[in-house]
Amino acid sequence: MWHRLKRLFAVKTKFEAFLVIYALATGAVERGFNYVHHLPGIGGWLMFAACTGVVFIAGGKILDAVERDEHDRNAGLDML
Repeated sequence: MWHRLKRLFAVKTKFEAFLVIYALATGAVERGFNYVHHLPGIGGWLMFAACTGVVFIAGGKILDAVERDEHDRNAGLDML
């Protein structure tokens, strides 16, 4: 039972990874707009850029992890 529950929260395909990255980006833009609203001027825009820039870093890491997991599954090294 725990094994089946654990598999629900694992990102297994690139499509699922892109959905997670999209959700992160949507939240980052919303948070960035809050910063622009509450911190007028260059400070708010710098925080907006920081929020959205982190999505690129996290997205790259997520995609790399999915590709590595696909390679491991194809090689028979699956841990799930």
